[in-house]
Amino acid sequence: MRTLKTLTSSDEKLVNRLIKEKKTSSYILLYYSEWDKYSQAIIDLAEAWSKGEGDEICYLISSWELPHVFSAFGITTAPCVVDVRKGSVKVFVEYPKVYDYFATKQMS
Repeated sequence: MRTLKTLTSSDEKLVNRLIKEKKTSSYILLYYSEWDKYSQAIIDLAEAWSKGEGDEICYLISSWELPHVFSAFGITTAPCVVDVRKGSVKVFVEYPKVYDYFATKQMS
């Protein structure tokens, strides 16, 4: 099963390690804002995605808990997905693309 993990300010060492290891690791970052209805819709979709088959890890990064982490990949909007695959970094900023990222991978 896939893993969905919410990061808080106490996870700062993990976040720094993830960013440092982006050339050798694979993971997904979902940037969101708690008060944004679009972010909440994506989180709900990500929760459904996490019940599917696979071993991917998606880290949820809140603009309130970890605002400085947004600058690591130049993120200026939420929701946003950063897909890191051993050096390949893809950023999905537009809401339809963020939505499709989880919706199309939900059944795979």
